[in-house]
Amino acid sequence: MKKLTLLIIVTLFSLNSYSQVGGLSASKIGAVCTTPVPENTIEFEPFFAYALTNHYFDSNSTRQNLFSTSDSTLKFSTSGFRFSYGLFKNFEIGVTLPVDVSEVRFGAKYKLPIEGNLNMGVLAGYNTLIGNQIYARRNSAHEMTPSFVGGLIFTYKISEKMCIDFDAQFQKHKEETIAGHTQGVFFNSAVGYYIFENVNLLTALSYNYKFYNNPTDDSYLLTLNTGIAIERAKHFILVINAPFDLLGKNEYQTTGFGLALTILLD
Repeated sequence: MKKLTLLIIVTLFSLNSYSQVGGLSASKIGAVCTTPVPENTIEFEPFFAYALTNHYFDSNSTRQNLFSTSDSTLKFSTSGFRFSYGLFKNFEIGVTLPVDVSEVRFGAKYKLPIEGNLNMGVLAGYNTLIGNQIYARRNSAHEMTPSFVGGLIFTYKISEKMCIDFDAQFQKHKEETIAGHTQGVFFNSAVGYYIFENVNLLTALSYNYKFYNNPTDDSYLLTLNTGIAIERAKHFILVINAPFDLLGKNEYQTTGFGLALTILLD
């Protein structure tokens, strides 16, 4: 519980997304797709996310009450922007920023020249804090410590209506944190199915594991994400999603809501 208290005071909430690569386009929720933004095209996406919790997973992966009474709830919200740019064929770069520009996530991805129903790609990124709060380089809360991220992306087209995205990411911090956190791994998979021509039903599973010097402090989280993408306009996509934490260790158990509007600029 000491670790959870530290996170409440210092980091508030990160939605477990800060550690992953940012600024990259996705065709669904929770996972990056291999298809990049078209060359010389910009994808702009404002987003909003909200979550709340009354429980946490302890060091034995047991669900516990976060508060001693039932009239208290911990709530989180965040909003920001993503900019992705097709630098050249099969290659995009991007950045994700919160509204207060307190942190930044840079990303790049390249689609390998493989044709067929299965496509592959590689991604890389850098995350760091850039302002609006005190930052101790060697004694920081783990989500605020600058880190490098790298990984692989896979997209498999099952049919004209159904497609699967999967990515695996590895994160390494530049400095060991005060809690002894050094690195982590992230696995994301997402399935989309067009029930109508312009309406895509979305389901995703995300798993992350964070390593500490003391193995008892290691944490993991498995999250189910459900949503829908509405593509009624040529250059606009509205995505609504609701994530639910299923299993975990040394992490909050949250439920949430998200909203994003993807805008393509030629």
